[in-house]
Amino acid sequence: MIPLAAVSTAWKIGAALTVAAAVVAGAAAYRSHVWHVGYDSAVSVRAELDLRATLARQKENAMLASKQTTINAGITKAKNEELAPVATVIATRRVRVGDAICSGPATPTKAESASGGNRADPPGRLVSESVERDFRALTLAVEQDLATGRACQAFIERHGLVP
Repeated sequence: MIPLAAVSTAWKIGAALTVAAAVVAGAAAYRSHVWHVGYDSAVSVRAELDLRATLARQKENAMLASKQTTINAGITKAKNEELAPVATVIATRRVRVGDAICSGPATPTKAESASGGNRADPPGRLVSESVERDFRALTLAVEQDLATGRACQAFIERHGLVP
């Protein structure tokens, strides 16, 4: 073996720096490894917590959707029950031209006889079929919206949601 005194100082310094660099590199590698293990562990824990939260939220959303479907069915039933007689009246009632529309009473096309009140409607007092169809559709749409509003309001009052 070569005595330590025989090795030049430059070689001693170089060897010391090499050992120091190896120790620093090893420590850095170990630290990086430990950090990555901790990071990977934290990421997996976070992913598991996120998955649990997502599954819990999906379950909660499914229960809420079921509850809302039941509520909507009840509101729709109440609306349809209220709307059925109104729709029947709208469908059977003839639309007539009133004084407010024509700025005065409409004049019949020929003189009325004194035969009685059981004859057909005079043509001068009824609107055309297309106008009547459109008017009925509009009236029914308005009544549906109003019935929906009343059914929703009744639900809100029945469940104590009114402030």
